[in-house]
Parts: sequence; C-alpha cells; structure tokens
Amino acid sequence: MRAGIGRAQLLLLGGIAALGSLATQIIVPALPLVAQGLVISAADGQLIITVYLVGLALGQLVGAPLADRYGRRPVILGGLTVFAAGTLACGAAGSLAVMLAGRAVQSLGAATALVTARAMATDRAPKGSAAAPLALMSSVTLISPTVAPTIGGALTSIGGWQAPFWLLLALSIAAIALAPLLGETRPGDRLPIGPARLARTYFQVVRKGRYLPLALSNALITGGMYVYLAVSPFLLRAAGASPAQAGLYYSVVASAMIAGTLAVPRVMARWPGRLGSIGAAALGSGAVLVMAVAATGGNLVALLAAMMLIAFGSGMTGPALMAQALERQRDNASAAISLFGMTQMGGAALFSTATVRLVPSPSLKLALIGVLVLLALALRRYASRGS
Repeated sequence: MRAGIGRAQLLLLGGIAALGSLATQIIVPALPLVAQGLVISAADGQLIITVYLVGLALGQLVGAPLADRYGRRPVILGGLTVFAAGTLACGAAGSLAVMLAGRAVQSLGAATALVTARAMATDRAPKGSAAAPLALMSSVTLISPTVAPTIGGALTSIGGWQAPFWLLLALSIAAIALAPLLGETRPGDRLPIGPARLARTYFQVVRKGRYLPLALSNALITGGMYVYLAVSPFLLRAAGASPAQAGLYYSVVASAMIAGTLAVPRVMARWPGRLGSIGAAALGSGAVLVMAVAATGGNLVALLAAMMLIAFGSGMTGPALMAQALERQRDNASAAISLFGMTQMGGAALFSTATVRLVPSPSLKLALIGVLVLLALALRRYASRGS
C-alpha cells in the first residue's frame, strides 16, 4: 500500500487549487473601475467574469486527460505558467479585447492546475481514504473566497484596478517556484488522447444514475451566486460603497459558505440523514428573501441576509451533491469530477451572462437569483425521488 503525500505538500496543492477561485473573487470589487478604465459598459465588464468561468469550465475537461498522459508534475507546472502569462496580459490590458484574451489564457491555466492538484492529492491515498487529503486541501482552498474580495477591494483602493492582477502574478510565480517540491505522484501513461475516446467516457458518465440532474442542480445554485457577483458591484457603487467596503460585503457572504461547509460533519453526526433537508431549508429561505428584496426595492442589508442564507445552504449541500453524483462513477471518477466542475462553472457563466445581457431591470436580476435556487432544489428533489 502506498503512503499518501505529506501534509505540507497537501497544503501547497490546496494553495495552487485556490488560485482558480482567487482569480474570480479578487476582481469583483474592481469591476466598476475596470469598466471605467477600459471605457466599457457594465454589461461588457461582466464578460471579464464570464470568459474566465467558461475557460475554467472547459479547461477542466482537458486538464485531467493531459495529466494522465504526460504525468502530474509537468502538467501542473505548465498550468501555473499559463496562468501567470494570462495574468500578466490582464494587468497590462489597455482594451477589452486584450483583457478578455488574458482572462481566457488565465482560466485555462487555472483549470489545468486545479484538476491536476486534486489528482495529485489522491494518487497515493490508500484505497477508500481519498476524502482525507481532499478535505485538507479544501481547508486551504476555502480561505480564498473569504479573503479575496476584501484584499481585492483594498488593493483596488490603493493601486487601481490593475493591483489585484499584480498580486495574482506574484502568487503564481511563487507557486511555480514551489511546485517542484511536490515531485511526481503518477508518471504519464502516454496513451493517446482522442476526441472519440473523451466523448465516449463523458457520455458514459452522463448516462449513469442521477448524475445529470444533480450536476445541473449544483450549476443552478452556483449560477445564482455568480448572478449576485455580477449585479451587486454596481448596486453597491450606486449606494456609495467604496471598493474596500464592497470587498467586506462579499467576504461576509463567503464566510457564510465556509460556515455551511464546516457545519457538515456536525450536522451528519447529530442529525444523520438531515443534511440535505437543513441545507435545502437555508437555500429555500434565502431564495424567497432575495425575491422579496427584489420586489421591495433592493435593501442592501436584506440582500446580504438573503445571500448569506443561500451561501450557507450552498456550502452545506455542495459536497453532498457531488458525493451523490459520483456514487456510481467508480470506473470514471476523474472524468466525473471534471465534468461536474465543468457543468458548475459553465452553468454559472451561462446564467450570469444571460441575466446581465437579457434582463434590463436590477430588481428582476435579483429575483432571478431566487428562481435559479428554487429550480435547483426542484431538480435535486426529482433526482432523490428517482433513486
């Protein structure tokens, strides 16, 4: 039996995986200033998030087979290098086209590093013990959405909208320097990667059991969160909030998501079998409240309370959704994880972009957050009845 990799290496892998979400969250407080600096509309500014999410989604489908063929270490180093190059382009961008190109490159590098880091964490774990290293990785990764908005807001206030990108560049260079310490956990198998083989594998994943409705449910919840991230910066700016204040606002919501995740073991120990219903109650309550906020004028305190409920429920139910979706995917576990992540990020990009582009009223945009969450709960209920 192979021994798992060390705690320090797992923490480093968690930090590498966190770069993907950090590059999303740290930019959000700066979006109004980015739009102003590049002389673009708020809707065009949303593309800075959307393009990144699309790349993060599609990159996960490609990153896993690359790591299988060429080995973990060269692929994670390659992903980090691509991420750094894209980040440099973003920080130096003088137009929307350059910014979007940089974000696309950045996201593909982040996705490749993310899926490879997860694989490295579990390659040497004893059979049936993969949850432990992944949990330790998550303890690092979950810090990112909590501190990123606050850091991004503070950096933007001090150094302008480019400052968050320079921090991301410094972190990616540090990760590249430290990554060789990880060593190789699985040499490449050198088997050919073809579209037909990939399509066949992913088709096998989708057609099994309750995978698709559960993956779509997770995507709808994430989509609701990203609609909030797309709309709220401009609501906060209109209310007179500075980028630093906006960052604190987002950090409170992110903290609620972490609280939901950390509550999972306690809930499972104290109320076995009730995790899903408690999480659904938080999600449903938040969805109803956010629609009430939309109908009554968009009070920011009430909106914060609604999003905290949704974030708490998302943190509590997210791991359960993935676990249920992977129940019958033992033969294609890596493909199932990649496709789950792709559906999550792709759905978030689709829902947030469609909302910003097609829905004219800020109140209706907020109401759609609640609609997406309620649809997610309905899909999960359908999947549970079909089990």
